[in-house]
Amino acid sequence: MKLKWSSLAGKMACFCAGFILMLVAMQFGLTLLGVPFEVATGVSLLLVLPMVFVCCEMIFRQHKRAIDTLTNGLKSIQDGDFSIRLSSHHNADLTEALVMYNKLAQNIKHQRQSINQRELLLDSIVQASPMGIVLLDTFHHIVYFNNEATQLLQRPKLDGVPLHQCVDKLPPNLQRAIAERQTGLISFEQNDQKQSYYLSFKKVMMNQKHHQLLVFKNVSNELSQEEINMWKNAIRLISHELNNSLAPISSLTTSAKTMVEQSKHLDMLPDILQTIDQRTTHLSSFIAKYAQFAKLPKPNMDYHELAPLFEQVSQLYPFQLLAPLPVERAFFDLAQMEQVLINILKNAHESGSKSDDVAVKVVKDYARLRIAVVDRGSGIIDGNHHQALLPFYSTKADGTGLGLSLCNDIVYAHQGHIKLKNRQQGGLMVEFDIPLQDTTTI
Repeated sequence: MKLKWSSLAGKMACFCAGFILMLVAMQFGLTLLGVPFEVATGVSLLLVLPMVFVCCEMIFRQHKRAIDTLTNGLKSIQDGDFSIRLSSHHNADLTEALVMYNKLAQNIKHQRQSINQRELLLDSIVQASPMGIVLLDTFHHIVYFNNEATQLLQRPKLDGVPLHQCVDKLPPNLQRAIAERQTGLISFEQNDQKQSYYLSFKKVMMNQKHHQLLVFKNVSNELSQEEINMWKNAIRLISHELNNSLAPISSLTTSAKTMVEQSKHLDMLPDILQTIDQRTTHLSSFIAKYAQFAKLPKPNMDYHELAPLFEQVSQLYPFQLLAPLPVERAFFDLAQMEQVLINILKNAHESGSKSDDVAVKVVKDYARLRIAVVDRGSGIIDGNHHQALLPFYSTKADGTGLGLSLCNDIVYAHQGHIKLKNRQQGGLMVEFDIPLQDTTTI
């Protein structure tokens, strides 16, 4: 095996060989001069050992400098400084380690630059967001916020301030909602005007620590405009229905008046009166639906059996129960919940689905009961799911657009949510939840 002089092992091997040769030569020379062997050995060791220590110290000092340089480089990486580069040609023993250090520092530097650029881009997006964004630590102190948050909270400085000290300028109803960590749409009256805010609280992990993300926005103007648009649609729809009914009624009434005045074709009067009666009945039913939607009463919550409810609804719109009922009863308004099931099942049967493909599944989810109605009909066009729950929106030619909207209001009054989702192999799933028990007494 060949040992290079530049390596630590090579240096030590060569040095040991030279030391032995020098020791033997010195001992042999002293012996020739008549010095006893033991004395010659001692004198040789006394002369050679200092040289040994000096040379060893020089060798290890050189390697220590290289190791110290590498250690300082690693400390600089730890401190976030990736600009230091180490020269590797002075020490062959640590060449590979020094080269790996330089590559590592270069890679970390590039990765850090890439991360910094992404963070700057993300921060620019967050700062330009129209929604207020606030990040809270475990003690509910603000550690990050965007420009919209400072405007909504009406405070120029938020960093490090507890959240409850930053909401004192907000309306009391909104302060209470934030303190209770509510999520969703918060509406209330203030100065005779309706105010609406969207709130969202989510738990996130950052630097291996739990944080809470608050997203909120004042949506009063947007909702007001949406309400105006809905009322415009309602007025157009009601006007259309009124014209469709009143125009033929007016025409038929004129014809009947002429028949009576001229005493001609009196045998046609019963048919004319029957047609007028049908149109007025249709118009009365149409107006009654809008009155029912506008005056939805507060739910009369009580415990009711589930089996009789589903059995009664199935007499009107048959369906298949996919699994046994998980519980015997729940806490809801019987009449309103029956109306919800009737409206959803009616839509399922009118969606083009076969009657055998209309099914219901009931699942217990902690303190809630989830009810899903599925079919194999035409479903809803992607992007229109949120509109399907709005009043006056309908995909049917003769639809009023009140069925699902009424269901949404009833479910919301039961502290639940209704969801629409297209099925993969065609059809629609309508899912909503109701309470299992009275939570006000717990």
